[in-house]
Parts: sequence; C-alpha cells; structure tokens
Amino acid sequence: MKNPDRLSGAFFILLSVAICLFALRLPGGTLGTPGPMVFPLLLGLSLLAISIFLFVQSKPSPLFRYSNIFPKGEVLKVIYVLGTFFLSFLIFEPMGFVISIFTLLALLFKGIGGKTIAKSILYGLIISLAAYLSFQHLLGVRLPKGVLGF
Repeated sequence: MKNPDRLSGAFFILLSVAICLFALRLPGGTLGTPGPMVFPLLLGLSLLAISIFLFVQSKPSPLFRYSNIFPKGEVLKVIYVLGTFFLSFLIFEPMGFVISIFTLLALLFKGIGGKTIAKSILYGLIISLAAYLSFQHLLGVRLPKGVLGF
C-alpha cells in the first residue's frame, strides 16, 4: 500500500468490524423499542461502508512515501508525546486528576511547545486547576482525588 488513503481505509475497515462485533453483544430490543445495540451497530456499518469505499477508490501513488508522514526529527516528538501520555495514564489513579494533568501539560509545554520551565509550570497549573474546577464543581463529574485530596 503506497497511498495513505488505502492505509486509512484498511484501518477503519478493521475498526468498524470491531465496533460491529462489540455492538452485537448488546441487547437488540424490538422494532418498536430498539435496544442499545442499534445505534452503535448502525454507526459501525456506516463506517464500514465509507471505509470500503475509501479503500476501493484509492489507487497506489508512486509519489507517496511513509517517510513523508513525519518529517526529519518529528518522530522523536511523536515518541515524546506518546511517552508523556503514557506517563499521565500511569499516574492518573494514584496521583489524581490535577497532578496527572498538570504533569502532562507541563511536559508538553516544555518539550513540544518550547516554553520556559516557569511558563510550562504556570500554564500547566492554571489549565489543570481550571479543568478540575470545571469538571468537579460545574459539571459534577467525579474525578480521582489522589494524594492531594482534591
């Protein structure tokens, strides 16, 4: 496959099949009162149809190279971002929402955004606290408290 549309089409074909398989595990209901299976199954089938169309209509392109997806030096940035997200995932439950999101944002502002350490810490703190207050107090979403107790 030399065309990114073919690669995308193949990926979304697999994803839509997985969605349909998971949807089939849900109760179906009746025609008058459809169950929780109907909506995800229809979405999965719609995605499958569009993905097959994308895959079939795309033709191999001699101009496309996978090395052009990430220009020189960008692969390290992608690995850095994935690593920071993985770290945030690992510390989310034990450390809590505020610390894990603060850590994620501060590392991304510093490593990818090129901000100073002070600005990275300040921006991370402001955004993580604002998100915590918005989710916890305005929207009523329960978030992991972690070691800080909030």
